[in-house]
Amino acid sequence: KNLTLSKALRLDHISPTRVAFVGAGGKTTALFQLARELSPCIVTTTTHLGAWQASEADQHIIIRKAEDVNQLEEIAFSGIILVTGEEKRARLPSLPDESLKWLEQFSNYHSLPLLIEADGARQKPLKTPKDDEPVIPDFIKTVIVVAGLSGIGKSLNEENVYNAEDFAKLGKMKEGEKITAENLSKVLLHENGGLKNIPKNARRIALLTQADTPEIKAISRNIAKNILPKYDSVISANLQTSNLQTFEAPSAIILAAGSSSRFGQSKQLLDYHGKPFIRAVAEK
Repeated sequence: KNLTLSKALRLDHISPTRVAFVGAGGKTTALFQLARELSPCIVTTTTHLGAWQASEADQHIIIRKAEDVNQLEEIAFSGIILVTGEEKRARLPSLPDESLKWLEQFSNYHSLPLLIEADGARQKPLKTPKDDEPVIPDFIKTVIVVAGLSGIGKSLNEENVYNAEDFAKLGKMKEGEKITAENLSKVLLHENGGLKNIPKNARRIALLTQADTPEIKAISRNIAKNILPKYDSVISANLQTSNLQTFEAPSAIILAAGSSSRFGQSKQLLDYHGKPFIRAVAEK
């Protein structure tokens, strides 16, 4: 059975569920995939979404004036509810600050997950934040930094990278050069790159998307090794096939290699409340 995105993110241990997505390379796809797994939930943006992306939601509420938020009361548990400002030039803008605060309070009251897209990337695989982004509210508990591995090996230019000039500075390279895993690691580790504006106590998770070949998966493992000191976990993912691999620093070492020769059988595999003893220990 494939690992789900919500399980890989360990969101079953985080309450309330308040998640911000930043970066590039399938960020909106990942957001709505997670939303579907956690449904019912609320989705919004602190920058903007493409108007065509509203079709991913089950309900779409447009906030034109403060009282429009009252529409939520009637449909609070109706699957994925997208809440945005009114469409302008094929974009769905963010809410006013007071409406976003109300939305967070509403989510708390109804125990609903709240997912936020906190920057844009114009559908490019890689990016570095511009001066005014990402916009991550203080109440966010988990920040998912998305990077598309299809950008590895491509030339550093505005066609392949959003804000290529700053990517070059943070990645220690020149525009026009081929992007390497080392360059991407540098950007993800930089306080003005992948780590920019993340709230102090929020979990940091790097989601490396487009890991769809053995070669790319090997690259994702190297990146994970490089950046784990600054991230709580790294996930290598092919979102189309839901093939996920999680990398984390060890949290415990269980000594369980004894042969139990005096006992006569493996103590690790003895039944303990319906489970092998080693499984019960690992779950603890």
